[in-house]
Amino acid sequence: MPDTTGETGTQQPARRSFARWFVFGAITTVTGGLFALREYFHSRPTPGMIIPGAAEIPVGGSAIFQYPTPSDPCVLIRTGEDAYVAYSRICTHAACPVFYQASDNVLACPCHGGVYSVADGRVLQGPPPRALPRIRLEHRGATLFAIGVTQT
Repeated sequence: MPDTTGETGTQQPARRSFARWFVFGAITTVTGGLFALREYFHSRPTPGMIIPGAAEIPVGGSAIFQYPTPSDPCVLIRTGEDAYVAYSRICTHAACPVFYQASDNVLACPCHGGVYSVADGRVLQGPPPRALPRIRLEHRGATLFAIGVTQT
C-alpha cells in the first residue's frame, strides 16, 4: 500500500477523493451562480413606458409599439372606451409576427395558422405551444403606460 503520510505524519487525501470534492464544489458553485443570475434577471422591475397615441385608437382598433426594448414589438388593442389589452407580437411557435384581425377579434399568425384570443392571449388554434406574453398596462390620468410583461 502506498504511503499517504506527509513529512508531518498526517494522512493526505487520496487524489481521487480530492478530485471528487473539487468537482462537487465546482458544480455547486456554478449552480448557485446560475440561480443568482436567474433571480437577478427575473426580479428586476421593468420600467414603465408611455404608449403614445393610445387615446386616439378607436374602439376595436389597434396600434403597434415596442416594449420593453426597441426590438420587442407589441400590439395594443382598444377593447372598450377605457379598456385596452396588449401582447407581444412574437408568435410562441416560430417567432413570426402576429396580426390583429378586428373582424374575428383574434390575433393571427400567418406563418403556420396560429390563432390567439384577444381576451387573454391563449391559443385558440394551431401549433403555438403557449399563450402570448401579455403586456401589463396602467392608466395614469389620461396616459396609458406599459409597466411589465407577464409570461403565461
